Amino acid sequence: MIHIELPNLSERVFISDYKCIQNESGFYFMINTVGEIIYIGESQNVRKRISRHFRGKSGTTKSFKHLFTYVEVYYCSPTERKIYEIYSINLYNPPGNVWGNCNMGQEELKLRREEWIRNEEEKLREIHKNPPKRVPIKVNK
Repeated sequence: MIHIELPNLSERVFISDYKCIQNESGFYFMINTVGEIIYIGESQNVRKRISRHFRGKSGTTKSFKHLFTYVEVYYCSPTERKIYEIYSINLYNPPGNVWGNCNMGQEELKLRREEWIRNEEEKLREIHKNPPKRVPIKVNK
């Protein structure tokens, strides 16, 4: 595999704070609560694109937008962003990406994404049914 050096991270924000993201060209990683990259995208206007994900207006991520916790943004030129997006998708193989992923066929990737969504939703249901016990913290005075 060709090695491409990714640029330095420009910013990391909670998905609900997307309005602080700049209206610039770049690519981004959508991350879940345990720090896994679950989707990689690019846009001429990163804030506008992430807004579409957050509001459920993106057909690509509509079925799993509720799994996004935060976003890592890398600002770069329009030419570079597409190269970095495709490279990152094939390097990290996130379950949310089908287009641009050369790790397996599109139908297999779609099935993998659907199974992954079902598994993640089952984990969330289990946590809601059996939330972890909270233990009070003792403060020494």
